[in-house]
Amino acid sequence: MDSIRKNLRKLPPGAVIKVLRKVFAYPAPAARMILNDLTRPRKSHKPWIHKVPWNQSWSGCWIGEQVSSLDEIALQRRIDQADIVLFNVHGGGFRLGTATMYMDTYIRWITFLKKKFNLNVMMMSIDYRLAPEHKYPSPVEDVVKAYEHLVNALRVDPAKVVTVGDSAGASLTLEMLFLTHDPSMFEIVTDDPEEEANEGPLVSELPRPAGSIFVSPIVTDETTSEAWRVNVKYDFISQNTAKVIKRDYFEKMPADPDGPIEQSQVLGIAKLQTGFQSFLPPHVLMYVGNKEVLRDDCLDLAEKAEQDGVNWKTVVEDCVHDWFCVREVVKDKTILDRADNVFADFCYKAVIVPRESRLSSIRLPEGLEAVPEGDEEESDEEEFHEALTTSESDLEAAVLKQLDDQIPPNSRQSTLTVYV
Repeated sequence: MDSIRKNLRKLPPGAVIKVLRKVFAYPAPAARMILNDLTRPRKSHKPWIHKVPWNQSWSGCWIGEQVSSLDEIALQRRIDQADIVLFNVHGGGFRLGTATMYMDTYIRWITFLKKKFNLNVMMMSIDYRLAPEHKYPSPVEDVVKAYEHLVNALRVDPAKVVTVGDSAGASLTLEMLFLTHDPSMFEIVTDDPEEEANEGPLVSELPRPAGSIFVSPIVTDETTSEAWRVNVKYDFISQNTAKVIKRDYFEKMPADPDGPIEQSQVLGIAKLQTGFQSFLPPHVLMYVGNKEVLRDDCLDLAEKAEQDGVNWKTVVEDCVHDWFCVREVVKDKTILDRADNVFADFCYKAVIVPRESRLSSIRLPEGLEAVPEGDEEESDEEEFHEALTTSESDLEAAVLKQLDDQIPPNSRQSTLTVYV
């Protein structure tokens, strides 16, 4: 698998998209095995990671500069002293992923905020139970518990918290915000009979964070938009992937195994016409790709939220799904530089400006420029806009074959369709 990891970083973006499309189409156990290995932290990442095992509230890790060896007291001090705390929920179609799957991206965000605004940043990155072993609403419950632990147990001021979620992680974050703004509106059914029998609400009303960042959020299970028609040839999310997610994540009605799939609250959010200000934070930023299949659904949600008075900013680049986190699919690094600048400015305006306003001393920094970071590991990437139907290079073919070799024959789907 190490050879796959090494070769993957040499592939052009178009080939990376093919590899991702193939991995996402595998059954969950096989896809998870490959993706976890491909994205496992490298040696240079280890000092940035402080793992947190399940403690009845959350599991995952704290990510920050030189946090790996901190004891509990020192870690809490770093959290207390942080100017901004990023509450991060990873993507992966509700079936895949870990709290450390985008370490290069996470470190980039933290160091960029430090360089541009001299801000100390800590990230609480959440692991949650994955489908199909744990279907809806188990992952939502995990994200709610983690956020509750952050603001109640750790006593982190929500005014310095910015939530970040990509793809399915953005969906879970949206649902967490929706459920916790007024828990009396909802009946939560869990997969734990004892918990269900307990009296009292399973979800507590929680304060809004200072801001939320959604990267290519999944907001509907429908696949009929124009973007689905025109972008499926570019994206690594396919119709087959959408079907697998619905099958693995949402329970079918017990009385009718062939009946409609259970709907999550976030899928209902997409149908809202008003009321967005009640559950969203004061500042919202969304990244979406012009070449991704979810584009139209994301933009529809943003338009309705803006019309409802939400301070919502959308960044659209000519890229595929989740490009702001999965940076291997982006050739033009100036796109990422622009996006990182927007990210940093958003966090500053969401957290620092209101804080300075409360102190009656607003003063925006002037003359500060982002310092681009070189990344020698990505220096060989090429244009992802190349046609995905061109002949595979020898390296690309080798990587795809290595992926197949990792999967036992009985783990493959006999009816698998991969668009390449």
